[in-house]
Amino acid sequence: MSALAGALRPYLWLMRLTFLRLMAYRMRYLTGIATYAVFVGGQYFIWKAVYAGKGLAADERLDGLTLAELTTYLAVGFIARSAYFTNTDGEIATRFQNGDVALDLLKPLHFHGQWLAQAGGETAFRLLFFALPMSLVLVPAFGVMAPAGDGWWQFPLLFALAFWINAELNLLTGTASFFLEDITGLMSLKRNLMMLLSGLLVPLHFLPDLLAGATQLLPFALVGYYPTLAYVGRLGQGHAPDFLHVLLLGAAWVVALRAANVTLWRTARRRLEVQGG
Repeated sequence: MSALAGALRPYLWLMRLTFLRLMAYRMRYLTGIATYAVFVGGQYFIWKAVYAGKGLAADERLDGLTLAELTTYLAVGFIARSAYFTNTDGEIATRFQNGDVALDLLKPLHFHGQWLAQAGGETAFRLLFFALPMSLVLVPAFGVMAPAGDGWWQFPLLFALAFWINAELNLLTGTASFFLEDITGLMSLKRNLMMLLSGLLVPLHFLPDLLAGATQLLPFALVGYYPTLAYVGRLGQGHAPDFLHVLLLGAAWVVALRAANVTLWRTARRRLEVQGG
């Protein structure tokens, strides 16, 4: 145990350092609450109009969700996103372009371990100074409900899984800068796919059956759709898989993405061409 603690100590220090660094810019995150409130508010009024257009009362279900449950799904989804969203891919790309990545390679630490630790520190900061204050605004404003059924314990576990998968996707995108040099377009594509395919805008089971089935197998669904569906207590109901199925799917994607990152990194570090410096 002492050996493991010693090995983890530098990464825990990086997490703490990232947390303290972001503390200097905490007001920038607080101002972002207004942006997310606009997103949720816009979605709420759109879906309220959809329910009214279909002649559904507030307690009637549209594809398994009442308006209150759908509002909770959207609000919790955006709150969770505010916590696990990090700029790891952009930071790796920036350090590659200005040559600072050479300093990362000189450190006696695993390259991916450094960035995963920093992502963990940023997420801890965002939980306290972004997601929590946002909850204080969105929960009373839109009548966000408490976790339903087993959501009180399923959601935290799936949130941790969502963070890990999102971090691996960011590492994969950031490492691509070693090959593409400029990954601005790739980052934009990834973020747009994340918004659409994670179910953040539209619950995935609202899509046509064939498309819904395909998107629910992708890692993006594990980042947004399944954690928020667990929160509203809808896992294992209707066409949604149960918690164990989601957990196994998430574990499979973690292994697959970790393997992809290891393979890509082994190739990337042999062909590093530093720009700037």
